[in-house]
Amino acid sequence: MPTRGPPHTHGSRGGLQFRPPGPGSPPGGHRARPKKIVFEDELPSPALLGTKKPVGSIPGGHMPSPHPVPDYKLKYPAVSSERERRCYAAVFQDQYTEFLDLQQELGSAQAKLQRLEALLTSLPPPRSQKEAQVAARVRREFEKKQMDPSFLDKQARCRYLKGKLRHLKTQIQEFDNRGDSEDSVYF
Repeated sequence: MPTRGPPHTHGSRGGLQFRPPGPGSPPGGHRARPKKIVFEDELPSPALLGTKKPVGSIPGGHMPSPHPVPDYKLKYPAVSSERERRCYAAVFQDQYTEFLDLQQELGSAQAKLQRLEALLTSLPPPRSQKEAQVAARVRREFEKKQMDPSFLDKQARCRYLKGKLRHLKTQIQEFDNRGDSEDSVYF
């Protein structure tokens, strides 16, 4: 019976090289290719493939967006000590005043915008070209105020602070509840 030598491979320079059999190499020197893992979001779009998606899937033209985890959920995990609780409470108090100020400012701005919108919708139809132009200019200014980047940034900041404060409050309350149950005696 002939004996087999070590498997031969061609090196990068074309010369023959010996590859020692490893513990995971199958007999005969051939290895099975590892399976390639492909996630659904990595697949080519159905439009490129010319196939249809199953009924009940994402509507055409819409891409699912990832739901990013807010930074405060990573920065403020569950409270594990009294010192950490005091730190979370201090952050809460500091940012709660900012939230209240911002909420009051946005509330008054939104009330003004609502009154202006009600006024614009209650106006009678314009009787002249000049009245139509004035009404159109006022409507554009109204829409411009609604889409003002500064106003939108303040709204986004207010939503962010509300979420962060809610998260901090929950973490503190959960710590307090754990502390109460540890000190309790049940009969």
